[in-house]
Amino acid sequence: MPLRGAADLQVVVHSPAYADGTATYDPRDDAEAVAVGGYRTFRQVAWAQSFEGTSTVGLGVRARLPFRVVVLDGPGDGARLVVDVAHTW
Repeated sequence: MPLRGAADLQVVVHSPAYADGTATYDPRDDAEAVAVGGYRTFRQVAWAQSFEGTSTVGLGVRARLPFRVVVLDGPGDGARLVVDVAHTW
């Protein structure tokens, strides 16, 4: 699925998409999984797919900018994936 950004980041998470038969993440619109209207750097977040415990999200960004990815604890016993993209080079 092509994204609308000047550059694309593909985020792959090794985590199941279903828990007890219920989707752990199910956006209304796969092509617009997260509203990014107020962001300068992000152009689009698209839910690509989930298959056999691997989920993929595409991030459209305005340019090829430096980024870092970290995993933070919480909420509760879970964890959060953070994709931090610079605003400038």
